[in-house]
Amino acid sequence: MDGKRDMVVGGLWCVGGIVITAATYSAASEGGGKYVMAWGAIIFGGIQFIRGLIRSMSRG
Repeated sequence: MDGKRDMVVGGLWCVGGIVITAATYSAASEGGGKYVMAWGAIIFGGIQFIRGLIRSMSRG
């Protein structure tokens, strides 16, 4: 995979995980209940983004 593509895909995973976490937390805080912490998507996306950043920087 290209470094820039890794950055885009990783960023989307990370932001998607944050959005899901924030949305479910907001819904749970209003009426009580449980929320989803999408830590897998956040961590996976962050790692993939960093890998892509390193690849794109190493190519010059």
